[in-house]
This record gives sequence, structure tokens and C-alpha cells, in this order.
Amino acid sequence: MTPKEEIKINDPLGVAFDIGTTTLVGALTNLKTKERLRTISEPNPQQRWGKDLLSRVKAITDNPLLLKELQGVVIKTCDLMLGRLLPKGKRVEKIIIAGNTVMEHIFFCVSPEGLGKIPYRPAFKESKKIKATELGFDPAYVTEKADLYSLPIIGGFVGGDTIGVILALELHKNREAPRLAIDIGTNSEIVLSTKDKLFTASAAAGPAFEGGEMMYGMSAKDGAIEGLEVVDGLIKLQVIGNATPDGICGSGLIKATSEFIRAGVIAENGQIQGSKDIDSNLSNRVKEGEDGRYITLYRGGASSQQRKSTHPEEITLSQADVRALQVAKGAIRAGISILLDKAKVKIDELEKIYIAGAFGANLNTSALKTIGLLEDEWLSKVESTGDAALQGTLLAFDKDTWQEGEEVARSTKYVSLSGSKHFEREFMSNMNFKK
Repeated sequence: MTPKEEIKINDPLGVAFDIGTTTLVGALTNLKTKERLRTISEPNPQQRWGKDLLSRVKAITDNPLLLKELQGVVIKTCDLMLGRLLPKGKRVEKIIIAGNTVMEHIFFCVSPEGLGKIPYRPAFKESKKIKATELGFDPAYVTEKADLYSLPIIGGFVGGDTIGVILALELHKNREAPRLAIDIGTNSEIVLSTKDKLFTASAAAGPAFEGGEMMYGMSAKDGAIEGLEVVDGLIKLQVIGNATPDGICGSGLIKATSEFIRAGVIAENGQIQGSKDIDSNLSNRVKEGEDGRYITLYRGGASSQQRKSTHPEEITLSQADVRALQVAKGAIRAGISILLDKAKVKIDELEKIYIAGAFGANLNTSALKTIGLLEDEWLSKVESTGDAALQGTLLAFDKDTWQEGEEVARSTKYVSLSGSKHFEREFMSNMNFKK
């Protein structure tokens, strides 16, 4: 994107925020030309109250005073992002935010308590409009008249970010053949577009896809292992920024797992094999720990103290890491199966499969097939779209597109997966990997 120091314009500016469970992403745009000028991201600071949505809902339910605090830390982080996005002395005139249902509730300081129990009903679904300063944004970064809008909620755990995905991919248009979109993240949303209707569901995948829950998990930034290859029994790492490894991000977890499945180190049921059962040089990479087996991905040699470095001496992939990935992909595949069943669409009738999310842009489709997230016959139909939720939120600065989003929210069929016996059966049947 355009470097900050090169942004010298007098046109009005706007910012779109994708308020994710794990990551906040902001994009600065020229409201006159519709040009995206700069995009940045920051970890969602609410993670200290829980990596997943239900943990945060429970924290607020147990202590309602926390609601204001959780809202405040996100607003403060958005302010910090505005400070990084904006040229010196400039302020934004319009903000649009999109997030899943829980994130939007907390953002507007509305209790998400109803989402913590059956039937998981949101307190509101309509889009909201408020002056940014009234919500707590710093006047140094927003004008006094700056309006803040949200994209509307569809239902349950499917919020405005899914509206953004639908708008960006035009799933509400060109509906001659069924199309599927999977917005991969901690709260993974699935959208199925058919000739007659849009269907959507939310699969609670957990933070594994975004580098969470792992002992050495991290976000996709310099030092993160984002890829791995096994060549002649040797491990070759791809590290963001060509830096010394600090941990492993979500795409690295998927690629590493898929490579170890192909190499016979991880069985199709997800179990890390014992070193005696591995017929390659990789056998010396598998160790027995107090919490089960683990695979060493990286050894730093000298200790961190000797190297005067904060980098870990060793980075490993544990049995718990592999199980977390199984749970995440099993939940998504179960959600896909239920939507196809609900819409009476056969799996081979899908014309296109979109992999959305900032994380999805860096995924290897072959690796996704090996872990069982994609079918063989889907590979030629898969398209990675990047952060479609953010793209659609940016489009909503246009009034006509905004109104399309309102209509999409009203007409889309939300399918609840929580407490469903059908979901439980599909989840269990989709836990295994594939070679």
C-alpha cells in the first residue's frame, strides 16, 4: 500500500475496520476516489479475557463491569491504528466497522450475554450509526462530525464481517450455480450461495488457524514459520522476513502438519507416530514429553542466553497443536456439510469455493486437502480472496452498496450449529486427516 509519508491529499478520508476475534485490521481510503491507501493490523487486546468468543461472553456475564473495559481496549487500539494510518495532521471523516456478532456487541458496549446460552440470540441485528467521538475515539484522529457505521448482523454468531464477505465476493449476485465461501479464522463463517437463497453458519474453529493455542504459536509477522517442506527426510522452513524463527503461525501449522502426514510422521487419525515407527531421518525429530509426543521444527543451537537473543532455543509442534487443528477443520467441514444438506446441494455441484480471511490468502490448497478441509475435486475450483470481510466493508462506503448489505442481512438464512446432533455427527466424521 501507499507509504504513509507519500499520502499527501486534501480529499476526505475514511477508515474501515475488520474487528476480528484475534486480529484487528484497518484500511485507510480516499472517500472521493475510493482508493485504498494503506492497511495495517494489530492483535485484538481482548484476548487476555479469552482466546475464543464464548470465553469473553462468559467473562462479561460473570462481571458486567468488564463490558466497558473490553470495549475500551478495542477503541484504544483502533485509535493507535488511526495514528499509524493517517498522514500527520489529517483526520478521518467516516468510519465503518464490521465484526462477528459478539465483537460488534462489545464494540457498541451492548452486553453479549444472550449469546452465551441457548438459543444464542443477539441483543440487536440492525446496523448502527453514531458519532465516532461519542463512542470514545480520539478527536486527534477523527473530525467532530465523523460518523461511525457498522455492517448489520445476520444472526447468532454471524455478523457484519460476513456481510462484508458476501458484498466483496458478490455472493448475492450471479447465482446460477452454487458457490461456497469459507472465512477462516477463530470464528469461521461459511456462506453458501444458491439460485434461490443465501445460507450461512458459524463454526467455532478456535484460534488454531491464527496461531493461537499452540505452545509456539504467533501471528503472521517477521519470525513466524509460515511454511515447511520435507525433502529427503530433511526439514526446510519458510520464515516470514527470512528472520530467525520465533514461532509458527496458522499457515505454518497447516503446511507442517500436511508435510508430516505425507511423510508418515503424523497418522491420518492425527496421532504423532513414535520414533520407532518412522522410517526416515525424521525419526530423531520426534520426542516424548510430559504432555505427549512432539516434533522439533527448529533448533537454535546455543542457548538464548549464550546467543544474547530472545529467540526460543527450540520450536516444536506438539500433539495438542495437531489436535487443535483437527478440531478446527472438523468444525468447518461439519458446518459445510450441514449447509449443503440444508440447501439440498450436492458436494460436486459447487462451482467455486472461496477461501477468505487474511490468513486464507497465504494457504496452500494442497495442504488444505491433506488435512481434510478441502476435497480433491474442489482444488480446481478454489480461489483465495484475502480479507474479503475488509474488502466488502470498504465497498460499503458507497451508499448503494451499503443498502445492498442491509438487504443481504434481512434475506440470508442463518443456520445454527450449536447443540445440533447433526453437527456432532458430522464433526466426528470429519476429524481425520487424508494422505
